[in-house]
Amino acid sequence: MGSVFVTEGKDVKGFLHKRIRVPYYLQFVPGYVVDVVHSEESFEWAGENTINTIIALPHYSDKVFKSRASIGEKYRYFPLLRTMHDVPSKGDPVLLCTIGKINYYLGPLNTLNNSPTWNDDPSFNKEILTEKKMGVSEESLSNRGVKGESLNFDKRTTYKRLTKRHKPNLELNNTIFETTGDTILEGRHGNSIRIGSRSVNPYIFISNQRMSNNEEESLADGSLISITANGTIADHFDAFGIDNGNDVETINGFTLASDLILPGEEELPRYMEDLITYTNGGDSGLLYGYNGNQTLVHSDRIIINSKLNDIYLSSKKNIHIGARENLTISTVDDLIISSGQTFLGSPIVGGSSRSMDNLVLADNLIKVLESIVDLIPKIKIMTQLGTQDPVQGSAGEILNTIDELKKTFNTIKSNNHFIEPN
Repeated sequence: MGSVFVTEGKDVKGFLHKRIRVPYYLQFVPGYVVDVVHSEESFEWAGENTINTIIALPHYSDKVFKSRASIGEKYRYFPLLRTMHDVPSKGDPVLLCTIGKINYYLGPLNTLNNSPTWNDDPSFNKEILTEKKMGVSEESLSNRGVKGESLNFDKRTTYKRLTKRHKPNLELNNTIFETTGDTILEGRHGNSIRIGSRSVNPYIFISNQRMSNNEEESLADGSLISITANGTIADHFDAFGIDNGNDVETINGFTLASDLILPGEEELPRYMEDLITYTNGGDSGLLYGYNGNQTLVHSDRIIINSKLNDIYLSSKKNIHIGARENLTISTVDDLIISSGQTFLGSPIVGGSSRSMDNLVLADNLIKVLESIVDLIPKIKIMTQLGTQDPVQGSAGEILNTIDELKKTFNTIKSNNHFIEPN
């Protein structure tokens, strides 16, 4: 069971100074996990109410155990907290207790190894194993099997615990080697949620697939969501490396992926940063130098999908979209662009603005062309013989040609794409 009375190592002086062994109560008993219920596929599944329960063996008990196979349902333990719990793996050290005749567990426990990935049970003693659920002899078990650890758990790579280093640009005072602690939820394999602050400025970092030797969230993480109230992105995230297949290239700070040029790559014909600077009145520091409230979503691939209704993308100022390769927009019905002026192509070259040509309004152009063509039969030429019609003698042929020409005017305008009038 969990909580238990034990007498080991505790005695008092009794009658005639005789030492008397006195039992004492252990509310939380150290133990280790024998099995875990993750789903209905788990061996110890016994209904929906057993999800995330464990079968555990206490290190201190008033019972005698001969093997792990000898413990049963009465050694099932439920998470102590209702919703927030860290589901252990087989072989993890835990704390066991019994409250109101219900067995509970806390854990997995941290040890001197202080690893978020795996901590060996310091109280583990090898059992005398006779029969096992796995149906194999003790000699054929690996060292992990003898300890009851899950062979499904990959222990080849362990991840460093997250740290927090002093950042002078973000701290209240430029003290040496001092900062404040954060609230951190760490996963076993390089994923985390950090809720913290620099001085009185809060931030939230959600990180996934951090490299095993990284002690902080970085722009090299597989996915990163950064919510900050103060400081630039570069203030919070230092230089990081990108593996290009041959070696690791160091990237100093954050750069838009559409504009990022690695060593050996050719310069781009146009940069998103140039248009951003142009539309912001030439302020080149607004993009990377911004230090107010901002959210960064940074990943190899990002999908925003609304399965039933609309997506609203709105900004009080500008919206910038850039792509290193192609930008496609597809719609079943209409594509409507409403703006004061619409530019196709860049209004700047080499950082300087340039004049843009105007688009033609097809309906107006057709009216002008029709008027010009209709004038041709009305043209009169003054000669010595008097006023002459230039089409005289071939009037029928010319008029037929004009009619055929006028039929082609409507091919000038598109039936699918429209432009607003002046």
